[in-house]
Amino acid sequence: MTDTSTRAMAGWTRPSRVSAGWRGRRLVGKLLMAFTMLVLLILFIYPPLLMVIAAFRQGAIAGQGDWTIEPFIEVMTSPATWVVTLNSIVLSVAVAIIALAIGTFLAWVAVRTTTPLRRIMTPTMATILAIPSLFYGLGWYVTLNGSGAPLNILLKSLFGITGSPFGSGWPTLILVVAWHVIPVAYLFMVGPMSRMDAALDDAARMSGASGGVAFFTVVLPLLRPTIFGVLALMTSYGMTAFELPLLFGVPSQPSILVFSTKVLNTYQEAVGSQGWANYAGAASIGLILVLLVTILVIARERLVSDRRYSTISGKGFRPEPKHYGRIQGLFLAVFFLVVLLAGVIPLVQMVLGAFQHVAGVYSLGFTTENFEKVLSSRRTFQVIQTSLWVAALSGFLAAAVALFLSWAAQRSGRVVRFLATVISWAPIAIPGVLVGLALLTAYMPVPGLQKLIGTPIMLILGFIVVATPIATRAVEGGVVQIATELEESARISGASKAATFFTVVVPLVLPSFFAGWFIAAIGVAGNLALPVLLSSPSMRTAAVTAYDLYNQGNTAQAAALFLILLVAVGLAGGVAWVLFAGVTRLLKRVRSIRIERAITRKGSVVHA
Repeated sequence: MTDTSTRAMAGWTRPSRVSAGWRGRRLVGKLLMAFTMLVLLILFIYPPLLMVIAAFRQGAIAGQGDWTIEPFIEVMTSPATWVVTLNSIVLSVAVAIIALAIGTFLAWVAVRTTTPLRRIMTPTMATILAIPSLFYGLGWYVTLNGSGAPLNILLKSLFGITGSPFGSGWPTLILVVAWHVIPVAYLFMVGPMSRMDAALDDAARMSGASGGVAFFTVVLPLLRPTIFGVLALMTSYGMTAFELPLLFGVPSQPSILVFSTKVLNTYQEAVGSQGWANYAGAASIGLILVLLVTILVIARERLVSDRRYSTISGKGFRPEPKHYGRIQGLFLAVFFLVVLLAGVIPLVQMVLGAFQHVAGVYSLGFTTENFEKVLSSRRTFQVIQTSLWVAALSGFLAAAVALFLSWAAQRSGRVVRFLATVISWAPIAIPGVLVGLALLTAYMPVPGLQKLIGTPIMLILGFIVVATPIATRAVEGGVVQIATELEESARISGASKAATFFTVVVPLVLPSFFAGWFIAAIGVAGNLALPVLLSSPSMRTAAVTAYDLYNQGNTAQAAALFLILLVAVGLAGGVAWVLFAGVTRLLKRVRSIRIERAITRKGSVVHA
C-alpha cells in the first residue's frame, strides 16, 4: 500500500499554508473590489446604455416613449451623417497628430535636455491650460473675424486683403483646436517622461546611436502606453469638441459640422406632433461615436499588450537631462511659439476685450464698465465660488477613480482589467450634452434621486463621468511604468496590499496624479455642455453665465467674467501648491523621524 493511500484511509488532509485570517482578509478585499467596480459600472456605464436605448425610443424625454427604429434608419441613411463622420475623423486625426507630436517633443525638451528656461515650461503649460475653451475660442474669434480684427487690419494694410480670410474654414479650425490641446498633450507626457531612467538612453548612446536615433528607438517605444492613450484621447476630443467647432466650423461656407455640433442641431430639431426634441436622432449619432472610440480602444490594447514598459526601477533609477548644444536655442523658440499661439494671443485679446466697450473694436476706446457691471451683480461671487469648489472636488474624485482603475487594470485579472478599460473609456464616446440628458433621464424616475437634479451633487456626479477618462490618460502612464518588483518587495516585507498601494504606488505616481487632477479640474471649470443641462437658476457656473452674456451680445462682459475666474483659479492653484509643498516636506520629515526611531530601537535590542 502506498503512502498516499494510507493517508487517504486515515482521513489525512494536507494542512493549509495560508492562515484563516489571511483568507478572510483576501475575501474581504475581493468583496470590496467587486462592490467598487459595481458602483463604478452603474455610474459610468448606465449613461451610455441609456443613450443606446434612447436611439430606439421616440418621446418627450430621452429613453422613454414608443419603440421605433425610424430615427436610427433616417440618421444612418442620411448622406449628411457620413459627411459629419468624415469631418470629425479628419479634424480628430489632424489635431491628435499635431498636438501629440509637439506636446511630446516639448515634454522631452523640458525633462531630458538642458534647454534654458526648461524649468518654467511645465508651469507655463499648466497656466495656459487654465484658459477655458470658450474664453480661448472667443479670443481667437475676435482676433480673426470682423473688419476691426487685428489680423484683418494687418492684412489690409500690407496686402490690401479685405474681409476675414482666416475667420473660419478647415485650416483655421484644425490649427485653433490643435493649439488649444497641445498643453494637454504636454502635461500628459511630461510625467512619464520625467520618470524614465536616463541609463536606458545612455546604453543606446554608448552602442553608437545618435541622440535622434536614441529618441526614436528607445524613448518613444518605452512611452508607447502613454502615447497611444493620449493619441486616443486627443482623437476622441476632436470628435466631441463643441465650442471651437461652433465658432470656427459652423460659420464656414459650407458649414463644417462635426459630431458635437451635429448632435446639438439634431437635438434641437422638433419631431412629432407635439414638437419633441429629437433625442433619438441625437443618440443615433452618438452610437457612431461609440463605435469609433471602441475601435480606438481595441487598437491601443493590441498595440501595447504583452509588452513590458517598466522604466522606474530600483537603486539605478536616475532621470538626468543632457546638453545638446546650440540646437537647444531652436527648442526654446518652438516653446515660445506654442506659448504665443496657445495662450498669449487669445488671452491678451480677451483681456483687452474685457476693457472695451465692444470686444475687439479698438476705435471705441477702453473702459472698466464691464467689470463694474459684473462685480455689481450679487451672483458673481456665488458663481465663481461654485465653479471653483465643484471643479476642485470633481477633479480630485476623477483623478482618484482614474488611479484606482489604472492600478486595478495592471494588477488584477482579465475581468477587472476589461471592466476598468470599459469604465474609463465609455464616457469619451458621449458628448457632454448627451451625458447630461442621460443623467437626467437616469435619476428623474427615481423618487429619492429626483432631489439631486439642479444641485451641485448632481453636477459633480456628471463631471466625474466626464473627467475620469481625461484623468485616466494622465495617470495610467505613470502606473504602467512602475515595476512590479517594487510592490513585491513591500509585500515580502510584510506590507498588506492596501499599505503597498499607499506607500509604494501612490508616492511614485503622484506627479501623474496631480497632472490628472489639475487637467480634470480645469476641464470642469470651463465645461459648458454639462452645466447647461444640469444647472438650475439658483446654481450656475461661470461658463454658463458667460455663455448667457455672449448670447445676449455682451461679449465684453463675458470676457470680464472669465478674467475674474482666471484670477480666482490662479490664486486657488497657488494656495494649493503651497499647501502641497508644505505637506510633502512634513511627510518626508515624519518618515525620517520614524526611520531614525526604528534604527535606534533596533540598535538598542542588539546591544541588549
